[in-house]
Amino acid sequence: MATTISDGTDTLTATIMDGYSAIRAGRNVVRRVLNSNVPAISLRPAALRRGRHRLVFESESVAEDAAAMLASAAELTLADTDRPNVGMTFVVPEGGDIRVELDDETRDAWIVEFDFQETD
Repeated sequence: MATTISDGTDTLTATIMDGYSAIRAGRNVVRRVLNSNVPAISLRPAALRRGRHRLVFESESVAEDAAAMLASAAELTLADTDRPNVGMTFVVPEGGDIRVELDDETRDAWIVEFDFQETD
């Protein structure tokens, strides 16, 4: 089992993916037509995923490296061998958060939580 984040040059491996939440906004357009009960519909595919990831790292230095990678001006790749469907190319969007915290239970593991916007 491995969860990795890469910027194309460096790859960091998380101990575990502790959280994943994603949504996709629908983009179909429904317009009311005057004097009709039948709407005009323009069908469009849903937007790319956006949401939040939560990764656990064994050391503070690797967690800080991950936070620095997430804060850089780079398109990143996330991959997980156990959950390939969460893999994606992404960025932290404008206004998105990158949070680093010490795990309250172990007082040894480090958690990096971040917002993402899929890019392709």
